[in-house]
Amino acid sequence: MRRIYSLFSRMSSHRKRLHLVCLFIMKHRIFNQDTIQQNRDSSGSYRSVPRLLLMNLLLAALLAGCGGAMAGSSELTGHILAVGSTALQPLVSTAAGQFQKVHPQVQIEVRGGDSTVGLDAVTSQQVDIGDSDIYANRALYPNPDLTDHIVCIIPNAMIVNPDVTVKSLTQQQIIDIFSTGKIRNWSQIGGPDLPVVLVVQDIASGTRDTFRKYILGGRDETGSLLQTSSSVNERDTVAQTPGAIGYLALSVLTSQVKTIAIDGQTPTEENIVAGRYAFWNGVFL
Repeated sequence: MRRIYSLFSRMSSHRKRLHLVCLFIMKHRIFNQDTIQQNRDSSGSYRSVPRLLLMNLLLAALLAGCGGAMAGSSELTGHILAVGSTALQPLVSTAAGQFQKVHPQVQIEVRGGDSTVGLDAVTSQQVDIGDSDIYANRALYPNPDLTDHIVCIIPNAMIVNPDVTVKSLTQQQIIDIFSTGKIRNWSQIGGPDLPVVLVVQDIASGTRDTFRKYILGGRDETGSLLQTSSSVNERDTVAQTPGAIGYLALSVLTSQVKTIAIDGQTPTEENIVAGRYAFWNGVFL
């Protein structure tokens, strides 16, 4: 396996060590960006990978192993600021908290925003770590010291307001809801007589980018859209809006909303590995 942990060549020692906390590789296989692209086909299926490291596995590994991995290092001090994807924020916060238990003299601040905010901030050296669930395109981020590190693969889900009784949508039905406008009322597909309300994330969101590429087939959303500023904001908006539908990383999913299967498939590790579920993306530090 290729070495994948060197975010900045000039990064100070304590920052490099924090990065290793989030790139925990002692027990699980972690894939770099080249591997992700080589094994994902145009439909979003994942091919020929022995094991996926999903969010819950990485969290378990961090909680179980980071303390032991770092306990022997010298005392560290300083301040670290990590900013970006709200889908990745729960993992980064957990890693930061675990690291600070071992190194209490290090202050770590984790903020949300969105993926582009994280990439822009780390490229301009306003923050130490940029959290993103989109790849740092070299045409847009040419800094030679910037390197994407895959920390896990995170599943996403379609979510609806609890009043919506539909349990599964085909990919074509999702396209007809978000792009073609052919489906405007839930009663058209066996649901209640409620207008379909489209809730989307900010245009800079990595989750939205993945949704458009792999679920909408590269199409844009059309019609009246309720645009939200974060994953949490989208979840809350769907929960409070009758007839609403949106999408969410599982890391921020709660019982406030209901999930809908895609083509009868749910966002499990087994379905992603088998290529039955396409709505997932790699997340980066």
